[in-house]
Amino acid sequence: MRHSYRVSLLLAAGLCAASAQAFAADAIQDCVDLSGSQQVSRFGGQYVLVADGSDYYRLSVGSSCDGLQLATRFELSTEGQAGRVCPSGTRVKLNKGDCKISKVERIDEAAYTRYSRRS
Repeated sequence: MRHSYRVSLLLAAGLCAASAQAFAADAIQDCVDLSGSQQVSRFGGQYVLVADGSDYYRLSVGSSCDGLQLATRFELSTEGQAGRVCPSGTRVKLNKGDCKISKVERIDEAAYTRYSRRS
């Protein structure tokens, strides 16, 4: 009886770990030049989502980013180079103002779809 209880706990722990890994985001290590036909949207008041072909990204804004919640226009750039996102130095220009991006993470299509539906 005790043995089956342990096996059940191990299986449950394994499933939890697998599901967490399935939705894990990996911070980019190098700059990425977007194709120019990317789709950019917001997710809540702290994230910008990018779909660029078969690549998907979640960008975290730094501190407060006034205007992100109501933004309909997004222009990404790093050090003046439009359409480029990097581990640091990336900014998003909005309808009104711009915000510093604190983190760029590569996500999978399932996570992108899930975030998009919530925004």
